[in-house]
Amino acid sequence: MSQPETLATGRSDAGYPLVELSHVDKHYDKLHVLKDINLTVNKGEVLVVVGPSGSGKSTMCRTINRLETIDSGVIRIDGKPLPQEGKELANLRAEVGMVFQSFNLFANKTILENVTLAPIKVRHMDKKEAEDLAMDLLDRVGVASQAGKMPSQLSGGQQQR
Repeated sequence: MSQPETLATGRSDAGYPLVELSHVDKHYDKLHVLKDINLTVNKGEVLVVVGPSGSGKSTMCRTINRLETIDSGVIRIDGKPLPQEGKELANLRAEVGMVFQSFNLFANKTILENVTLAPIKVRHMDKKEAEDLAMDLLDRVGVASQAGKMPSQLSGGQQQR
């Protein structure tokens, strides 16, 4: 199975920087939410961001997809500076998936159908290829056995993965 060239599959060498934040600052008026953030997330790495409410976790995640702008610093995705706007930014957003604290699966679709929806509709991926990729991803987070279930059939912990 060949996969389209994407951020996730574009390079075969694990461990290279996929997301980099260098000296990132973000203010909301007088509130300094992100203070000199320096972070590197390598391909294949799993990262957990933990902190108290209001500490900037969601804001930091939102800056990576440019849902929030930064005041200073640099964000690089796959070695390239984060696009400011236009088609290049739209292409990036098609590649960078985000799941926020409050999210909803489509209740009328199975878990597998929910996970394959974007690759099929947005990336025009073949259904079988999307299902194979989705099953690999579901297996990675330990819920492949739940692929045929509806969201209402999952436990709370399974819903959060």
